[in-house]
Amino acid sequence: MTMASAKPGFFVQDRYLYSKDNEKTILRGVNHMFIWTDREGKTIPEIAKTGANCVRIVWNTRGRVSDLDNIIGLCIANGMIPIPEIHDTTGNWEKLPEALDYWLSEEMMQVIANHQQYLIINVGNEPGDEVVPAEDFFLAYNTIVTKMRAAGIRIPIMIDADMWGQSEKNLLEVGPRLLQADPEHNLLFSIHMWWPSELHNPETTGYATVEDRVRGVLKSSVDKKLPLVVGEFAPVAVGGAKEIPYKLIMSEAERLDIGWLAWSWGPGNFDSPEMDMTIHGSVNTLVGWGKEICLDSPNGIQNTSIIPNFIQNKDYVTGSLSVGTNLIQNGEFSSEEALSGWVTDFWGGKAEVSVKDGAANFVIKKAGKESWNLQFKQRLSMRHGVTYVFSMRAKADKPRTLHVNIKKDSDEYTPYANGRILDLSTSWQNFSWKFTMKEESDPEALLIFDMGGVPTSWSLADISLVQARSVADRLNRSFQRNVQKNSGYFNSPNVPWELHLYSTKGELLEVLDRGKGGEGMRQYPKTERGGILVVKEVKLG
Repeated sequence: MTMASAKPGFFVQDRYLYSKDNEKTILRGVNHMFIWTDREGKTIPEIAKTGANCVRIVWNTRGRVSDLDNIIGLCIANGMIPIPEIHDTTGNWEKLPEALDYWLSEEMMQVIANHQQYLIINVGNEPGDEVVPAEDFFLAYNTIVTKMRAAGIRIPIMIDADMWGQSEKNLLEVGPRLLQADPEHNLLFSIHMWWPSELHNPETTGYATVEDRVRGVLKSSVDKKLPLVVGEFAPVAVGGAKEIPYKLIMSEAERLDIGWLAWSWGPGNFDSPEMDMTIHGSVNTLVGWGKEICLDSPNGIQNTSIIPNFIQNKDYVTGSLSVGTNLIQNGEFSSEEALSGWVTDFWGGKAEVSVKDGAANFVIKKAGKESWNLQFKQRLSMRHGVTYVFSMRAKADKPRTLHVNIKKDSDEYTPYANGRILDLSTSWQNFSWKFTMKEESDPEALLIFDMGGVPTSWSLADISLVQARSVADRLNRSFQRNVQKNSGYFNSPNVPWELHLYSTKGELLEVLDRGKGGEGMRQYPKTERGGILVVKEVKLG
């Protein structure tokens, strides 16, 4: 692949999805109805505890782009691939153009550009309440893909099946043609297996049983080298229709290296509560099939999901908030006292500060000559040797610069945080960077926004300072997803692999075991050396 043709993020080759670093990625994750139940993304760290490498973000065209941007950033910060989808098209083929308009809006295009190395776009959920004629299916999606590519969107575009997402016909017959017609050849196709046994009709499906249909459709996609994903499934369907063979879906997908996303994290499935995987949205409230699919099954998320290395990389910078406790007081401006925890200092300038809809707005009355003539700041505690991730969102009435840093409160103002001069635009942008506190611990450090010297008003939101995940934590998460809980065994991949022993600093100490692939469960060897065990796929030759 030449530099000119290199993709900015994930890309499809043959039937597989690859990261920007050419690492094969099999999607393993869940759907969550963020637009109705969690527009702040509070459940994302809980979903990440399962080891999921992706989250399908249920959204609609009435949802604020800034909220979706925040959720996307939170997914990335928690090591998961964000897959936003527009739900307006559910059962409604005619709504696809409206979904396209949402993706191509100026504000959404900026979000896509900001996160393109991590992002997959699911155009619209389950369009159409019946099987669409093949030529209509091709023309509609070819138009959508062509317009998105012409607008500069090069990342993977996921296309749902028609007939409430359940018909494999057009995906298998038209999908290869759409993939070939795409200038980027970068499409994924999603089948929603709402196929309960009690409603199965052998004459219309062409399969004797639902189990036969699952096997047959997945095998056909492999034979056609179609990049297929099972985008939704659960043990029951709408109205509580029973006996969807979800265990078979997982085992066949694992055998054939096909991605899947379970429906749904919950709560919120009021029509069929059995679809909810959790009671209150946290890992410790996983129940029934949710606990099985996330933690306990050898074919479930924790035992098969692999997070691409570039997302786990210790040098990666998030696009939004990160994992852990926010050290910023009232960083979302949501306290009863809107500016609680914050102080303004005006040294030769003047500004009015107000809070609305979770954002602090600064109306500059007199800018002064220097950036420090107008300051917005907060005291916080910084510890020596700790690595932090700082994140924020900001915009301005017109383009301007903004100085941001964390410093020692003294005449020297020793900088702690690799400060930045940010270029603000008229659209909300995410800013984030990672730094290590190299000075002595300081319980009275100052976070300072220097906004003087420029007579342009601006807005600030979602300020976060968290401790970055350590190398040991990342390696442990990777290992835990390959180990049977409390058993001392690991699942050998279906490709050549090695069992590596790492130090807590991330250094490879020893290769303890290796295999050609497909050996099933193996006991990991005992070693007298301390460290972290990680199962790695390897290339032969």
